[in-house]
Amino acid sequence: MKSSLVLVPPIGAAVISMLSATWRITVRGQEHLEDARRSNTRVVFAFWHGRMLPLLHVHRSDRARIRVLASEHHDGELLARTIGYLGVEHVSGSSTRGGTKAILALTDSVRAGYDVAVTVDGPRGPRFQVKPGVVEVAKITGAAIVPLTTASRSHRTFRSWDAFELPRPFTRVLAEYGPPVRVAADADREAQEAARLQLEAVLRSMTEACDREMRGDAG
Repeated sequence: MKSSLVLVPPIGAAVISMLSATWRITVRGQEHLEDARRSNTRVVFAFWHGRMLPLLHVHRSDRARIRVLASEHHDGELLARTIGYLGVEHVSGSSTRGGTKAILALTDSVRAGYDVAVTVDGPRGPRFQVKPGVVEVAKITGAAIVPLTTASRSHRTFRSWDAFELPRPFTRVLAEYGPPVRVAADADREAQEAARLQLEAVLRSMTEACDREMRGDAG
C-alpha cells in the first residue's frame, strides 16, 4: 500500500464508528436468522456491496465471530484493513480473481465456527446480480444463506458501480434479514442456479421494499 494511503484504514474505521453511533437503527427479521441457525449454527450472510456499511454497526457485538470476504482488488485491500481496525477478520478472494481460493477460505471459516459475510454482487458488479460462489459455499458447508439488506432515510449515493450509500448523521436506518436460502449437499447445477436466482430475487425484493419504506418515512 502506498504511503499516502496508509492512514485511510484507521481514519476510515474511526469515522465509521463515530458516524454509525448517531444513526437511529431498526433491525427486523431476526426470526429468519434464528430459523437459519436451527439447521447449522453458522450462517452465510449475503448482501449487496453498496449497502454494507450499516451492517458493521448492526453486527458490532459479534464482529469477532464473523469473517468477511474482501476482494483482491486495491479497494478490497483498503476494505480489509479498515474492517480490521473495527475488529472484523477477513478472507481474500473474489468471483473474478481467486474465486476458488475465496470459496475454500470461506468454507474453512464456517467449519472453524465462524459466520461468513459476502457482498454477493461484488467486487465489480453488475449491481444487484448475485454471483454463484455464495451458493457453492452453502452447498459445501450446509450453512444456510441469510439475505440481509439496508436502507436509510437520508444518505449520500456515490457515483460508483454499486451506487454505494453512506447514511448521513442522525438519519434513520433500516436493516432487515430475509428468509434463509438452503442448498442441499447433492444439489446439481440446475438446483444451484435455482438457489442463486431465489437469493437474487429475495434480496432485490427486500431492498426495493426497504427503500420505499425509508424514502416515504418523514422521520
